[in-house]
Amino acid sequence: MDVKVLKKTDTEIELEIKGEDHTLLNALKASLLNDKDVKVATYDIEFPGISNPVLFVRTTSSEDPIEAIKKAAKGLAGECEAFMELFSQKAKAF
Repeated sequence: MDVKVLKKTDTEIELEIKGEDHTLLNALKASLLNDKDVKVATYDIEFPGISNPVLFVRTTSSEDPIEAIKKAAKGLAGECEAFMELFSQKAKAF
């Protein structure tokens, strides 16, 4: 994965995320939208299978979009860890 900042202001950021697809971007978008300081979180893949996804985030003036993305990614990582722990416990029964 490679991340390239295409555009950045105090409340907006546009990132090209090479090597990823809907799997990560949709989860990241959903996590971002749970943040009360995120006004807009969306992504686009112009040509699936060829183009790299571009993530766009707009925040309120009280939150930097980079910090919002970091917080959303940490939240996703925590959810994955919790799932893995629960799954491991349940899988032991088989």
